[in-house]
Amino acid sequence: MYKKGRGSSINPRTIENIIVLFFEISFIALAVHARNIDDIPRMKIAIGSFFIPLIPYAVERLLRISFPFGVKLMIPLAIFIHVAGGIMDWYWSPVFPLYDKLAHFVSGMAVGLVMLAFFLVLDMYGIRFKRTTVLTGIFLLVAFLGGIWKIGEVYFDITLNAMFDEGLPDLIGDNICHTIGSIAAVIVSWLYFLTIPEGDGIKSLLKRQKQK
Repeated sequence: MYKKGRGSSINPRTIENIIVLFFEISFIALAVHARNIDDIPRMKIAIGSFFIPLIPYAVERLLRISFPFGVKLMIPLAIFIHVAGGIMDWYWSPVFPLYDKLAHFVSGMAVGLVMLAFFLVLDMYGIRFKRTTVLTGIFLLVAFLGGIWKIGEVYFDITLNAMFDEGLPDLIGDNICHTIGSIAAVIVSWLYFLTIPEGDGIKSLLKRQKQK
């Protein structure tokens, strides 16, 4: 949709959808590349990654809402960085020495925005929390899920003969970047809260879709 005025500007949601589509195509390309190099386990991961970004779209359609800008975009971005890093060997490439740390930062922010969407849906159904509680909850939940992810890295090291976990220094660095990402998500959430009209709940960030 274009807005009338001195010029025409693309709706941010259209931009978000285009970026998500780009990542969806990228997952297909990664799956094909993984098959060509006989990396069947990661090919299956790439195929599964194609479907995960579709979940928020399904939720939007089911609940007739629209999530705030960035929620749907960050999910495939975070997944792409991890999946491509393994298939293309970017995790271990000297060209990208901090690739793993970037992956943890983006993942922390992406999971934080998903947690924001979760709290918005809860608010829509009458399960309400103070905004400070929501922000604190986002931070703590991301920290908890970050710990689960580190366990997953150890599992992938064993099952895929990979080298995601490289000892205590790597663990500390990953946790720091993951924490910074969660803080970024908290800041974005707080900025969204500032746009809410006085007296409205945080559910107002969910744009209601018109019934056809």
